[in-house]
Amino acid sequence: MRPVALTLPAAVRRAILAHAERDAPRECCGLLIGRSGRVLHAAAMRNISASPRVRFRIDPREHIVLRRELRRLSPALEIVGVYHSHPAGPAEPSPRDRREAHYREWLYVLAIASRDKFRLRAYRIARRSARTS
Repeated sequence: MRPVALTLPAAVRRAILAHAERDAPRECCGLLIGRSGRVLHAAAMRNISASPRVRFRIDPREHIVLRRELRRLSPALEIVGVYHSHPAGPAEPSPRDRREAHYREWLYVLAIASRDKFRLRAYRIARRSARTS
């Protein structure tokens, strides 16, 4: 896991921060939409986790519907990352976040609670492959 320098469009930053504030103290989550690793939009998704205060889970059906809609666009857009908030958690991806980072090429953006507001940090999470003996 490593922090990355990432320039997000102002509208994307505002959308993620507003979503984090609106859903607090629950974790919010959403997908980052773009092309060639560049983020152009944030798509707020519903957190369907049974423990929404300490975990996020995007509805797989919503994820699939969004992918299909993006492929229909011309030029097509794609999911280039995910975001979620840590309203009371660590200022970096949690061990669970790292374990569940299934897309190596994605950006992982966290909205981290800091005093009375949220701030954003971006990461690349490279999962280690399982070792066999």
